Amino acid sequence: MTRRDELVTEVVDLLARYQQAIETGTRDEIQTMVHLPVGYITEDDVQMRERYPFDPVKLREVTGFHHGKSEYDVIAVDETKAHIQITATRMRADDSPIEYVSAFYILQKRDGTWKIAAFSGIRTEA
Repeated sequence: MTRRDELVTEVVDLLARYQQAIETGTRDEIQTMVHLPVGYITEDDVQMRERYPFDPVKLREVTGFHHGKSEYDVIAVDETKAHIQITATRMRADDSPIEYVSAFYILQKRDGTWKIAAFSGIRTEA
């Protein structure tokens, strides 16, 4: 296994835990996976947030979101930073799609721990 392979494994592990927290966890759980302030790029603004911008409990309540199917493309990674493109489908419990998400994440490893430093996503209806 190359060093790059090891780093990709570390990064994907964080993203899998993050996905699980979106599916079944709380904002506070996600908050532990985010460097603060976290950069959030919206449709018309770049924000530095002291708190993760979404509540996964509300997401599940409002949309019927139950689970996701995600693919991670680690575009670049080194010892302290990773660029990842994520494509995902948010699904209901019956496996019907709710929406598609294309997102770009920047992760940083600080004090030996990978966390999300910035992200932006585009959502489209299924």
